[in-house]
Amino acid sequence: MNEVKSTQPCLEVLILLFCVVFIAIPAHAQTQLPSGVPAQPRSFYISMDYAGFEDLTDTTFDYLEIYYSYNRRELEFLPEEPGTVVAKILMQLNIKDEQGNVVENRLWTTSSQVGSAEEAKSVDFMIIDVIGIKLKPGGYLIALQARDANSMANGEAILKAKARDFSESRLEMSDLELAYNITDDTTNGRFSKAEKKILPNPSRIFTHERSMLYFYGELYNLAFDPQAKPDYTLDFSVLDTTGKKLKEYGEQTHTKLGNSAVIISGINIGPFSGGEYLLQVEASDQQTRQKVSSTKKFVIFREKTADELLGEAIKQFKQDVIYIATPGELSIFDQLNNVGKKNYIDEFWRKRDPSPGTPENEFKTEHYQRIAYTNAHFSRNSSSDDGWNTDMGRIYIRYGESSEIERHPSTRGEKPWEKWNYNDIQGGVYFIFLDEDGYGVYRLVHSTMTGEVHDSQWEERLKNTESNEE
Repeated sequence: MNEVKSTQPCLEVLILLFCVVFIAIPAHAQTQLPSGVPAQPRSFYISMDYAGFEDLTDTTFDYLEIYYSYNRRELEFLPEEPGTVVAKILMQLNIKDEQGNVVENRLWTTSSQVGSAEEAKSVDFMIIDVIGIKLKPGGYLIALQARDANSMANGEAILKAKARDFSESRLEMSDLELAYNITDDTTNGRFSKAEKKILPNPSRIFTHERSMLYFYGELYNLAFDPQAKPDYTLDFSVLDTTGKKLKEYGEQTHTKLGNSAVIISGINIGPFSGGEYLLQVEASDQQTRQKVSSTKKFVIFREKTADELLGEAIKQFKQDVIYIATPGELSIFDQLNNVGKKNYIDEFWRKRDPSPGTPENEFKTEHYQRIAYTNAHFSRNSSSDDGWNTDMGRIYIRYGESSEIERHPSTRGEKPWEKWNYNDIQGGVYFIFLDEDGYGVYRLVHSTMTGEVHDSQWEERLKNTESNEE
């Protein structure tokens, strides 16, 4: 992790540079696809976060700190002088208010210098920076764009932000700034606050490799009277995304030094599994009994072990072949250990390969295409991938596409239903699917296929009894 070096060239030159780079990419900087169509410029990922604090010079404003980061490995480094290579990044920050008015538009350049291109690509190295800006209370849309001047690769991050109003006299707490690390620092650098260097984590992603999550915040409008109770308390908790408390870290008592205070601490995230969480900080003024709290979402990323990945693959395989594997095959599979199951999976597909001498297993390819089709067309809603687990999905995966489909929409006399005809199976068979509840989920109620559901009275089930009662 590293700070970036910023330079501020002449405004007219910088504006011209952005016009050239962001709007009119030179033809020689574009790659060509085999068809002759220019490829889109390569992109790289930018993380961005923010925290709002009281502006000490004017409390009617919110002092917003915007943090961003990107991986050095995604930049292109070119020689600039003997023994060094340099990447140059062109940056643009655009902020709009809720009415769509541009309230801030900044342009600047940054650079990163290392000894060699190999060194730059050899390790994950996050370049981190912070931008401070004063904003009136309200909602904003923040867009940050970046362009690698050497490779023409693009990066963009967009977020919604809320500038807070800290002008009231009640107890207030700033937003929380999540950090990789907090260390002593009296240099007054770009990451310095309260004689500490707060190295922000704009991604809000933490790993068990770095088991501490650090954070910074500020308290305002504490009642400061040396003759009264001079204490305030802090409580730190981790919640799940529904707001349920998972762990409390106990109450800390602090002595007031004035009407404001800083919150600098960290929690051990080692006991938590991977996933999304909320950090909650609650403060209480012991004199006024006023309380205030602030929360911030964070993510714990834990790389899965080889055994865990194999376990997931085994579980997924059983789901994928549930309609085409025989009961005997599944029984044998369940009795094997994980290594045996892995070998069995390979053998399962190998013996179904219609052309073993070719690189592609056409049967396996067709099978997974059918699963993808069912999830796209038969899932219960647009946000789920459970089409494979419906009656229509099961029939499609097992028997493939039908010869023809008869679709019968809902009428006053009948519920919606479909008839799938398969002319090449058992001399010709069909399947009847009925939407009994009217929610678009069709169930198999009858088939002439051996071994499938058979109901000689299926036509009676089509009747819309509610309409007949009317």
